[in-house]
Amino acid sequence: MYLGAGDVCVDPDTRFGFHGPSYYGQPLAPEFFDYWSEVIADYYPKPVRVWFMETARHRINGYYTVKGAELIRLGMRAC
Repeated sequence: MYLGAGDVCVDPDTRFGFHGPSYYGQPLAPEFFDYWSEVIADYYPKPVRVWFMETARHRINGYYTVKGAELIRLGMRAC
């Protein structure tokens, strides 16, 4: 959610981790999972939001690692 903190830039070599909502690593009921996924996604610029909702939110054990270069390609500002 750091990416939505305002005037943020991303270094192409930095790695970011993304995961979906859970309750201490346990799956949420579908209605809560969808709600909290939207809450998290609202912090991201639209292309990152779309990717998060399609892919990253489904990882609740561990996380997806994404290089800054990919986030820049998705619309984040480069440092």
